[in-house]
Amino acid sequence: MVLYEEAYRRVLEAILSGKFGPGSLLKEEELSYWLKMSRTPVREALARLEREGFVEKRGRSFAVAVLSKQDVEQIYELRIPLEVTSAKLAALRSPASLLDKMREVMDAIIAENSKRFPDPVKMVDLSGSLHDLIAQGSSNRFLSDSLRNIKLKLKPARIQVFLSDSRRRAEVEEHRLVYEAVRSRSQIDAEYYMEMHEANVLKFLRENFLLTR
Repeated sequence: MVLYEEAYRRVLEAILSGKFGPGSLLKEEELSYWLKMSRTPVREALARLEREGFVEKRGRSFAVAVLSKQDVEQIYELRIPLEVTSAKLAALRSPASLLDKMREVMDAIIAENSKRFPDPVKMVDLSGSLHDLIAQGSSNRFLSDSLRNIKLKLKPARIQVFLSDSRRRAEVEEHRLVYEAVRSRSQIDAEYYMEMHEANVLKFLRENFLLTR
């Protein structure tokens, strides 16, 4: 693992564990001392965390981003109908080559979940890849672009899902049902299972979301 990836992982773990709470200042010099590495990999790690929505620029430093429960509710008001439409259109329009890519990602999700200690960051990324492919299958670039932007805003919340063993297992099964519906060209099932999946995620976040005011 290269140094910047190690820095990224350790700072992310500290954020998710609450060691660095919402609004906490993160200074390169202090993180460099804590991580026992130079400021260059720390700077690269912070830049990635900023792109993913975990931290935000605060003057010459960074701060842990604050995403409130109200923010999550409002984002999901937009996300759910878009994801449902995406799944319906993907069931209708996805070419065979794209369905093959979905199967590969679904297999990777199942494989990661079967490990003794699944990597929550990897699970989030794989889940996002499956959703991206479904959106791509809709053949609607405006829909795909909208969902991609929403996904980035939600990553700090979504990663909470994969820190829960029971919710992670449910996620895998729900993703499988959505994928199977799209693959079988069942628009009704694709709509139903995607809406069920997103509603279940929102319910979990309402009850368990940690990165909040």
